Amino acid sequence: MLTRALIIEDEPEGLENLKNLLRMYCPEVEVVAEGGSNADLLRLADENEDKFDVAFLDIGLPDGLVFQSLQQLDETPFDIIFVTAFDKYALRAFEFAAIDYVTKPIEREELMRAVSRIRLKNSETKERLEILQQTYNANTPNAFEKIGISAMDGVHFVRLGEIIRLEAADNYTHFLLSNGTKITASRTIKGYEETLGTFNFVRVHKKHIINLNFMRTYIKGEGGYIVLENGDTIEVSRRKKANLMEAMRKSHGEI
Repeated sequence: MLTRALIIEDEPEGLENLKNLLRMYCPEVEVVAEGGSNADLLRLADENEDKFDVAFLDIGLPDGLVFQSLQQLDETPFDIIFVTAFDKYALRAFEFAAIDYVTKPIEREELMRAVSRIRLKNSETKERLEILQQTYNANTPNAFEKIGISAMDGVHFVRLGEIIRLEAADNYTHFLLSNGTKITASRTIKGYEETLGTFNFVRVHKKHIINLNFMRTYIKGEGGYIVLENGDTIEVSRRKKANLMEAMRKSHGEI
């Protein structure tokens, strides 16, 4: 089944490059509309309601950031893949909002990976955009209060303070929340280690990331183990013990 795409890109060379890459490596994607400004996005979204499944959006456009037009749309019934220059805070914002992106210059593998995660008939785009707009261009960790977790049944939006721990399961990751809920994300724990690393989360084992705010006791040993406030006991690997000690010093001072 073809995935119908809109592209908003103000640089002709960038537009042709993206179209060529899609043609060569993502033949399931058909470009049905294109433009180069916020005005084009608003016009095409109005004229082509329900005519495309995904929009590839350059962020910086001649008439302002693309968020300006996205905020004006009453509904966003299509998925979004942002096209952006590298910026670590912007990329972190995309990850927290569970919105895919590709960085310029676009690489084949990155584009194919983003396309493989397109959500057809997506109902959570609006909420994901709200989280993105709250955090985009924020240069402080305090701006990130919620994270979007992409699961098989949709995207779950969870406050960081509700996450007790993460547990690896092959190419998936289980999120264990303070209310007893478990959410299984379709992403490896390695990706979350990088995303959550500055938010009081620390990887203590190849299978485990914990929220230090829920740590009750650390029992010393070769690696030792941790008892969390919900009663879970988490092994600390010998290789990760130094990570834990450093994180505890940063969070609680000398120990």
